Amino acid sequence: MNKPTVIVDSNVIVKWFIPEKYSQEAILLRDDYLYGRIRVIAPIYALLEYTNTLRKYVVRKILAKDHVVEAYNLLVEVGIEYEDITSEDTRQALLYSLTNNTTVYDAYYVILAKKYNTIMYTADEKLLATLSDKESRVRHIEKYPIDRSKSLGIE
Repeated sequence: MNKPTVIVDSNVIVKWFIPEKYSQEAILLRDDYLYGRIRVIAPIYALLEYTNTLRKYVVRKILAKDHVVEAYNLLVEVGIEYEDITSEDTRQALLYSLTNNTTVYDAYYVILAKKYNTIMYTADEKLLATLSDKESRVRHIEKYPIDRSKSLGIE
């Protein structure tokens, strides 16, 4: 049997290692991945987005450099699947972004969710508000505990 696949926004990945609002739900998703219950995919640039967020925490003096370097190393150890960006996917993301008033970056996450016929989890309130009436596959990470038993079939 194939494992359920989910797409994760970089803001969910941050919550795996940095305590923030909705970290508990994000960690549940991460642990399902680590225990082999689900497959987790993110675009390759999610690694850059994650790393940039870590940098912001240091610049704002919220976290020490050593702490964010450790958070980076932990993500590398977790080893999620990163999707390369193709020119066709980029074209689709551009068209989606223009039609749905999102960034191309956010649109690409949605394109991946469509490509894999799955759910994309995010904590981006603005994106969720923009797509609330348009895109049922984009869900807030707070919904993961409910989805894991209903939609994903994980007990």
